Amino acid sequence: MDYRKLCVELFGTDDEAALRKIAAEYEKKNTRNAGRKRKASDEDIRKMRTMRNAGASMQELARKFRISRQTVERYLNTSIGDGCTMRLTYMFRRQPCTVIDVNFLDRKVVIQNKTDDILHRAFGVIKDPTWNDFENFLRDRCFPQTRGNCKELLQEMGLTDYDPLQIAEKTKGRLADDEMWLRFRYLPKREEAVGYADH
Repeated sequence: MDYRKLCVELFGTDDEAALRKIAAEYEKKNTRNAGRKRKASDEDIRKMRTMRNAGASMQELARKFRISRQTVERYLNTSIGDGCTMRLTYMFRRQPCTVIDVNFLDRKVVIQNKTDDILHRAFGVIKDPTWNDFENFLRDRCFPQTRGNCKELLQEMGLTDYDPLQIAEKTKGRLADDEMWLRFRYLPKREEAVGYADH
């Protein structure tokens, strides 16, 4: 690429001193990084989703699309479900596979699948899991209650009872035989959650 020609096209000059002066003027005018933030196109958002599903981090996407990490999160994540106070993200390595919003009061879960691979989805082919499905999913991400040293394991975790949710919080839902795990986030109540965007 002919950078001199590009500079002339963009700034009307290829003189180094003149270009430095233009850069200094820009810095002076925008010391607070003020002004309208860059908006991602629908095509950019599709690319972000594809890259995220392939394992790209939020930071990598922010650098690639030249926007803030918070803006990337806002584009990629949908709002929380009504009455939900916890969000679990079912992860494969660094890739989010299923987002699970949990409403404990009404015993409901709302999910968003982020992958087409049903083996990596929290509930497989089930699109509207019941509370029972959710409880079974949590149990599957824990050591069994019938395990011989169950009491000792619970004591090590500071737990008195076998509670799959609390165990999964302590272990992040990790099991020895796969690379799936759970990321937990506690959510504000709906009236406090205006403008919320997930991790």
